[in-house]
Amino acid sequence: MSSTNNASAYVGRLGGLAVGLGVGVAILAGAGAAWADSSDSGGSGSAAQGSSGTGSSPKTTKPSASSARTTNKLTTRSAKTPAAAAAAKPSAARVVTASASPAVAAPSGLASSGRRQIAAPAAASVSGAATISAAAVVTSPSSIASSPVGWVTGQTNTAYPGIGWPQTNNTKGFGIWGTDLGIMWENPLTGNIQLAFGDTFSGPNMTGDWRSNVLLLSQDKNLTNGLTLLQTGYAYQFIPSSSGALFPFFNSEVTIIPTSAISVANQQYVNYMSVKSWDTPGRWTTNYSAISMYNEATDKWVLLPSTIRSASWFGSSRPYVPGNQNFQQAAYVLEPADQVAEGDTQYLYAFGTPSGRAGSAYLSRVAVDDVDNLAKYQYWNGNDWVTGKPVAATPIIGDSTRSAGLFGPIVDWANNPKVLGGILGGLFGAKTGGNVSEMSVQYNDYLGKYVMMYADGNNNVKLRYADEPNGQWSAPITVATSATYPGLYAPMIHPWSGTGKLVDNNGNPDDSTLYWNMSLWGNYNVVLMKTDLSSLKSTLV
Repeated sequence: MSSTNNASAYVGRLGGLAVGLGVGVAILAGAGAAWADSSDSGGSGSAAQGSSGTGSSPKTTKPSASSARTTNKLTTRSAKTPAAAAAAKPSAARVVTASASPAVAAPSGLASSGRRQIAAPAAASVSGAATISAAAVVTSPSSIASSPVGWVTGQTNTAYPGIGWPQTNNTKGFGIWGTDLGIMWENPLTGNIQLAFGDTFSGPNMTGDWRSNVLLLSQDKNLTNGLTLLQTGYAYQFIPSSSGALFPFFNSEVTIIPTSAISVANQQYVNYMSVKSWDTPGRWTTNYSAISMYNEATDKWVLLPSTIRSASWFGSSRPYVPGNQNFQQAAYVLEPADQVAEGDTQYLYAFGTPSGRAGSAYLSRVAVDDVDNLAKYQYWNGNDWVTGKPVAATPIIGDSTRSAGLFGPIVDWANNPKVLGGILGGLFGAKTGGNVSEMSVQYNDYLGKYVMMYADGNNNVKLRYADEPNGQWSAPITVATSATYPGLYAPMIHPWSGTGKLVDNNGNPDDSTLYWNMSLWGNYNVVLMKTDLSSLKSTLV
């Protein structure tokens, strides 16, 4: 059956639900009260579709005229106070349809809003975990100072903050003036650290050649003076758009953004989100999330269609599954092999958040042999693992029991698994209130704990730790604030932090330092940060 016929049948099945919405809204008050019970509340607690892109080793040849996309300035940025911490991203200038070619020239003109623009701090910050019990008079610190090491990307970063910080790399040779994210993971086959970046521009003020994502490499094991990149030549977009993954009608796509990456059984996986639109500050709408896998034989990254998670009824060519709207952005962490008993299953843990920065964090896991099989994923419901039902997941970080805004009660009711199995969440969108933004997670050998980083509703970077991914997460520890670093977002942990693989200038182990990338809007680039965890380790038992 063609994709259009599949879509028509899918729409037909949803039609009856849409007709019944009027009745549903009428009984909203009663249903909404049921949704707020304790069992649903938050707290801490496949064939590959090939498409063009670059391989794990970026190409060194110059782009052809057909592959280069030139843009005019895509966003305008109004003056904001440090507390407001503006962090805008290019708006919906580029529309991808089923007939679009891999190389798309963005239209000229200015967009009215941007992807990563940060709103004023939310009234409610992330709630959830109580502090893990420690020795009698020893408690974990509420804050730990962090400091910049050097710019990972850019050519001349002269905007505040960041004036005078060391420019570790000049990324002109990659065709990069500005970019963000810098998601890091190790490729055991090459020994390289691979870094996935988001929207990338060759010129200042978001001009020049625009790529939705690029991949860079590093072998640097001494990060005390910055993270040095391998000079691999011009950086091409490595995850291409896949028009066949979009819903056949009403589809639009403005960009493809990596959200997490991992190496499992020597295979490289990158989770990404297909962005439909940039909305209000800190909010955006996704079509779907999915996994792109590196194909060594073709030296290309390919979409795994079986991993598509549609964010809504009409988000992708795959039917909407209730709860998938909560897994549009990911944070991967692999269970350490030395903690898996012989004969037991090793799991990849995949944290998820809805699109934007207003939702909570949820948790899933899958056996390492089944990464591409969504039917095998298990979801943490606060007490147990539930297989194949993402709607069963409850917040592990954040509290989304009551969504904000005038229509918050409707959103909560629509997402209630007890109301038509939560299918209406695909029409009204994900719940809000958790205020968990882009996040990363690592097992830190130095601490002997899982470590999580994210920015909260006040635009401050928080660190939490736990013995298990589904365990009791600590109270949040502030490691960077938007008052000190206006426009900060997307803290991404270096995977060698605390593992014994890093050394200082004297060749001694550099184990106690947590290194992480932080994006800053003012320069629209990525800086390497460092946080000394020794004060935290001294409080752990």
